[in-house]
Amino acid sequence: KRLVPVDGESSSAEPSRAPVPDEPIPSVEEDGRSTTETSSVHSPTPAISVRNSEPAQGFPEHAFARPSATHDAETEDIGDRLQQLQLRSSTGPSASLAPGLLSAQAILPSAESGRREQTPRLSPGTFSAASQGSRRRRSSSMHQRRYNVRDEAPPQDRFHEPAFQQGFVEAQSLMGRLARVLGSSALHLNPDSTMKALRDKADELAKFRCPQSRIVGLVGDSGVGKSSLLNSLLDSHNLARTSNGGAACTCVVTEYYYHNRADFVIDVVWFTHEELQQQLRDLVHAYRRNHFHAQEMESEDERRDWAKRAQLAEDTFRAMFTDRFTTAVLRSDDSDDNIVEAYLNWAMDLRHIYDVYRHTVTNLEKECSSLLMRLTSDRDGAEGPGVWPYIKKIRVGLDAHILSTGLVLVDLPGLRDLNKARQNITERYIRECNEIFVVCPIGRATTDGGVQYLFWLARQARLSNVGIICTKADDIRADEAQRDWGGARATEIQRLRGSVAEAEQHLAALIERLDDLEYLEDPTVEEQLQQADLSRQRERTRHVLIENRRFELRRYLITTRNNTVATQLLAHYRDMIPGGNLHVFCASNTLYWDNRELRPPQVATTFLELSGIVTIRRYCMNLVSESQLRIATRYLRDDIPNLLSKVELWVRTGAGTADAEKKRVIREALDQFEDQLRSKFVGAASPLNQLAHELTDAFSEVVYQRRQIHQWTEGAIQAGKVWAGWPHQTYAAFCRHYGAHITKFTAIYRCWNEEAMRSMNDDLAEPWSHLKEEVQRRLEAARVFDLETLEGAVARHFEGNALGAVPETVAPLRTALQSSNRLHVRAIEDLSAKFEANLSKLRTDALSGLRTSYFGQSMESTYWSAICQSGSGSWGRKKDIINGTLRNEAHFKNLMQKLKREFEDLASRFEDDVRSAVEEHLGVTKGTLDMVRSEHVTLESERDPEFRARVAEELGHVKEGLEQVQAVCEVV
Repeated sequence: KRLVPVDGESSSAEPSRAPVPDEPIPSVEEDGRSTTETSSVHSPTPAISVRNSEPAQGFPEHAFARPSATHDAETEDIGDRLQQLQLRSSTGPSASLAPGLLSAQAILPSAESGRREQTPRLSPGTFSAASQGSRRRRSSSMHQRRYNVRDEAPPQDRFHEPAFQQGFVEAQSLMGRLARVLGSSALHLNPDSTMKALRDKADELAKFRCPQSRIVGLVGDSGVGKSSLLNSLLDSHNLARTSNGGAACTCVVTEYYYHNRADFVIDVVWFTHEELQQQLRDLVHAYRRNHFHAQEMESEDERRDWAKRAQLAEDTFRAMFTDRFTTAVLRSDDSDDNIVEAYLNWAMDLRHIYDVYRHTVTNLEKECSSLLMRLTSDRDGAEGPGVWPYIKKIRVGLDAHILSTGLVLVDLPGLRDLNKARQNITERYIRECNEIFVVCPIGRATTDGGVQYLFWLARQARLSNVGIICTKADDIRADEAQRDWGGARATEIQRLRGSVAEAEQHLAALIERLDDLEYLEDPTVEEQLQQADLSRQRERTRHVLIENRRFELRRYLITTRNNTVATQLLAHYRDMIPGGNLHVFCASNTLYWDNRELRPPQVATTFLELSGIVTIRRYCMNLVSESQLRIATRYLRDDIPNLLSKVELWVRTGAGTADAEKKRVIREALDQFEDQLRSKFVGAASPLNQLAHELTDAFSEVVYQRRQIHQWTEGAIQAGKVWAGWPHQTYAAFCRHYGAHITKFTAIYRCWNEEAMRSMNDDLAEPWSHLKEEVQRRLEAARVFDLETLEGAVARHFEGNALGAVPETVAPLRTALQSSNRLHVRAIEDLSAKFEANLSKLRTDALSGLRTSYFGQSMESTYWSAICQSGSGSWGRKKDIINGTLRNEAHFKNLMQKLKREFEDLASRFEDDVRSAVEEHLGVTKGTLDMVRSEHVTLESERDPEFRARVAEELGHVKEGLEQVQAVCEVV
């Protein structure tokens, strides 16, 4: 019979282009999975001992090698081996062709046995015809290493360049060698010895790691796939888990930071007594208002809102107090205050849980995950009260690659939480993050309310570090996309679907041919060879051709939809953030975990890149690079040379030849140097002692004296009149959302706080810019004074005086002082940068309409009073409450006074920090000078000449090695 053409041969039959039945791409982001089954013709088909007969899904074509020349050579002797071949029908009994059977893997590929649950794997030894070669391939498949996130390509920046990383590691190694040499004598055992201090510092530098320097927050509503995304980024499948039951589940900020050990560390930060009391008061009031006044509420939206608040209160109380709680107390005639006091006493009875969960270390990921579930949910089956209502923040330390460079990932509750305390925590935390991503399902990304709210908040807080991550990128159907997209994209989908259908028809034809050959009573050798070849083609078609074409269809659907959604989001939100530098990512946790364990790693990589997780992980790690490069450069340029100069100074002190008189003169010169340096820095005339006063004067002159309280109040009154003309339901909805909301009537996000402050912001915008310039000028003047004082002191006292008589000692001393001076100047620069960052946050507090801003906090009680109005005439009472506050000039007066106090405190803290840095530097300078003028140090260095010689020799090697490292790392 004529063979069906395969492997690129032309076919006389025209392939069908009819659309194939579409199947949903599976998703695990809703606590469930769907699987795609491959349909096939279930007819009697020769099955030659194929393990794991279900094909792995979605492998790219490049992962499969076609039969090579080597393969053909292996099949030349197939006639002899067929004498030992046995074919078995998948539906009938075996038919023996000859005694002494050969393993079926000699002809067909074997998929790896023992697949992990719902995780397909690929055996790389595909389609081998040689028995021995097949066994080798199966063995290598079983032992082939898995995908390792640490092998992912690092970010493309200077810090992650291999040469820089290798130089950094080599520098640490040099410090380790030096520490071992410095510890090779008993001198370092004396706790007061200079050698102990030097040896400890060398050991510290050998273990140096760049500190945690960047925080990336993930914020999103419940059910958007945020926890699954975190697990994927951390490469830990089940660490961050979500509760499956109950309305009362987590609203807890959870930080994930790097922990350089195999275990997991969980630390819990609890609410204070006052914070807990306020939350209980809000919850009690919400429940009782809904219970006693629901019938008085005028709109269904209002009743629905209060019902949600009451349900949240009840769920929280049941979690906190379990069987002790009943609704009878809340429905009684007792006052709110008495009920709150009783609940607070109950809560204090449970304070012992603080000690149980405050700090935990576990060795197993499963135990860590279970503990996190216990801490963040009341539905984990554990007995006793839930602890999540008492928790303010959780910190989790683990060894995750994405965190290894100093990144901190933070899981943040949604910004629209009904618990205002937790919403405020999230809002404040967002302002502390270096990068914020709002997470939402890709299907509703362009209309998601959480995305809209975050970008409104970002505009208010002048945040430029906001991005979007769309989850469930794999959740797309080909038939729906083809129908909805139209045009060229629909044509391409039809072509790809037709290609899949053609491959499936080809497979059906192969199976039919094999069915015909299977029932031959006495097949010839040629027929047996034909049957073996068809079986091989069937498996290649099933595992390669079909799956490759399905993968191409899947990839086209995902990437096309990703690009479309990203373009729409960029067009809509880019202009809402300063600079317009908006990053949009699309991710599929399903693709990541379904293919994470594929072997070899090159196969897994194709799917993991398509999942988007690898790209997001690389981007987050790149955020750390700039600060890490600065820290690592300082380590190579300043920290290590500073230690080496002190070690050299120790060596030279013991080898010196100065007599007693010369030593006395040197001590007097160094004493004079220290006294003058101290007087210059901390004396009454030092400008560093006037920093707070100068900064405060600048603020008062440029900003505070520009206040126009009456004019600003009039502007707020006019804004209130505009809102009063809105429909009643719209007005009430804005009250319930504390002035920041969007409705059909407004069409866009509106913020009452912002609009009430508009006159104030218009008046202070330019003065605040002038204040920033004045602050920068004064900070630069302080830095220049600091630098010139240090450099001038060293230049004046180390040239042309008694110190010139001992150049062998003065040279390393001068080097040590200069390196210490550089470190001190860097510290002052860091403090100045911190002050400017705090000044920016202060501006947001004072001049934004955020709920956590000064204006927002002062309006909190006003909104709450308006919210609580119901019944006849409630609309008028709501307006009277809001407008009454806006008419009060004390509102803006108190705001400006608070701003003035906060700026003064900020300036005072900055001056205190500068003074502390100066005192610390003077202490370091004294210690360096003591290495020359102290007899104890001299005697210590002279005590063991052989040890001193070893130190000197190793110091030479380390200095030479450091020069090479600095050259490679381009550190100047």
